Amino acid sequence: MKKTKGKKSGRIFILVSALCVALLIGCVPITSDGNKRSGAESNGASEEEKIPQEEEGTSQQEIEITGKVIRVDENSILFLQDGEESGGLADFDTSAPLFYDKHGKKIEREALRPGMRIRLSAAANGTYMERYPLGITGVQKVCVLEQQNDMIGLYLDILKEIYDTDAALNDDISTVALDLTEAENLTEQEKESIRFLLWSQLTKEQTHLADSATKPLNVILSTWEELTQEGLIDVGNLYFPEGVLITMKAGETKNNSFRFDVEKWRSGLGAIGYESCKGTFKDGAGTYRLGDAWIS
Repeated sequence: MKKTKGKKSGRIFILVSALCVALLIGCVPITSDGNKRSGAESNGASEEEKIPQEEEGTSQQEIEITGKVIRVDENSILFLQDGEESGGLADFDTSAPLFYDKHGKKIEREALRPGMRIRLSAAANGTYMERYPLGITGVQKVCVLEQQNDMIGLYLDILKEIYDTDAALNDDISTVALDLTEAENLTEQEKESIRFLLWSQLTKEQTHLADSATKPLNVILSTWEELTQEGLIDVGNLYFPEGVLITMKAGETKNNSFRFDVEKWRSGLGAIGYESCKGTFKDGAGTYRLGDAWIS
């Protein structure tokens, strides 16, 4: 009897051992192509699990900047960044980026025009050139979002014409004051950009003058009241000894047009202006017609 029980125990031991081996074999990982994978190879995520992580890392290496095109130069584009309370002008080199329309169709750089809203995709490890306008490097893609009106460009044309008119009023000045407080179709950011761009334009013209004694010009945003408070205007003699005050008043833009008045003042007996003028936009580009002229 004892011998019979020993045989049964041996059989049970063999069956249990075989079952354990089978279970261990069944636990070996199997690859998608049917091959067994060793324990070391099966540690961590599979290739399929790693791909989304790599794509997420790539997207984090880009930043997006939106803004409005101000000027398209031969090798760069100047634009006004969104979200900046004052200033906000920036530029970037156009030799490397790819350009697309709002439908994702590739376009040439020459298709970009002032007034267009754009979105830049730039490398996060790109650099910013600490100057004004801010220089942005590493731009990889530029997408045109829509065509808007080139308000800054039109204002610059109008202000430049009134500055050049009756040039004798500009003799020996060092300051051009702009009063745009009643320009209802401009944001504070656009007013500051106009100030800087007019200063840049006038300064560039000065460098080409033969008269080296010409005073460097400073362009500021100011009003009559502010200038008198600062002592820059001689109230008793109604005279601005060191500058001219250019004032432009404009209503809101409706149906791609607006009305405006503009004047340049040096003294009580030295001023010019135009009333009932009109600015008009077509496909984003602005033109203007000066109205009734006056002089004192």
